[in-house]
Amino acid sequence: MQTVKSRVVSFFADAALIPDIVRAIDEDVLPRYQELPHFVSFVALRSETGPRPEVVAISVWRSGLEGSEEISEAFRDEVHRVTGTTPSRRGYDTLRIVAYDADGQPCVDLP
Repeated sequence: MQTVKSRVVSFFADAALIPDIVRAIDEDVLPRYQELPHFVSFVALRSETGPRPEVVAISVWRSGLEGSEEISEAFRDEVHRVTGTTPSRRGYDTLRIVAYDADGQPCVDLP
């Protein structure tokens, strides 16, 4: 079976700070991740309730997380700078990911 890993970074942020977090993801994290050979995908989620929504960012990798830790650390530092909170970080073995394109066909099917 192919090894697929995921890293999850989660934190709480005031709703007004979400645009700054998204900008950091778009301008720094994603371009750097896309340069790495084993990068598969990235998802950022925001909880629907509460004055300080929880943000969960998930990156998916075709093998280990090597080479991406420095980028993840820089993102966590930026989150801390913007929000004043310390994000948590966890690594996972990814059991299954399926994503479908606009025609209903699988475009990601791992592992």
